[in-house]
Amino acid sequence: VLAALQHARAHGTGQVVDAAIVDGAAHLATMIHGMLAAGGWQDRRGANLLDGGCPFYGTYETADGGHMAVGALEQRFYDEFAELLDLKDVAAARGDLARWGELRAAVAARFKTRTRAEWTAVFEDSDACVAPVLSLREAPRHPHLAARGTFTDHGGLTQPAPAPRFSATPTVVRSGPARPGADTEDVARDWDVPALRDAAPPS
Repeated sequence: VLAALQHARAHGTGQVVDAAIVDGAAHLATMIHGMLAAGGWQDRRGANLLDGGCPFYGTYETADGGHMAVGALEQRFYDEFAELLDLKDVAAARGDLARWGELRAAVAARFKTRTRAEWTAVFEDSDACVAPVLSLREAPRHPHLAARGTFTDHGGLTQPAPAPRFSATPTVVRSGPARPGADTEDVARDWDVPALRDAAPPS
């Protein structure tokens, strides 16, 4: 929209902005298409770096049924991850795709030996790229998110705070999430359609 506005200011004419979601979704895979063209991606599921195939990029269950997320892609992060998880016997399997199954089994077995809270404490101040998987109710209370004010309460409901943030233009939450069926009359009036009325349930 801003690009079209700039064009209109420069040329005095407007233009249609065709912003289809499907095009945006295709662009999300630009890096993957590049890796495929370069021979760094296999065109099948669960066999690659970012699609669940990589044992040091995924989630693992802990002893208490929680989960830890792992994203130790770069070597220095992986080295710290392998050290803190005590993977010395299989750490070298990182670069051998034929041994990824063995490495995944070892990582899974190690994570099952402690609770999510215990593993969170192990990785807390490290650069191993490991973090607990939080529920929707837990996430707003995470220290980092709380310090940033990433979530806010409005009308007794927790929701994401406005983003992005501007240094000179403060944002504010004007209303909470819409509840199903709320504001039907207002919406019908805005769209100039007959208001929906409660219909008797079919007998």
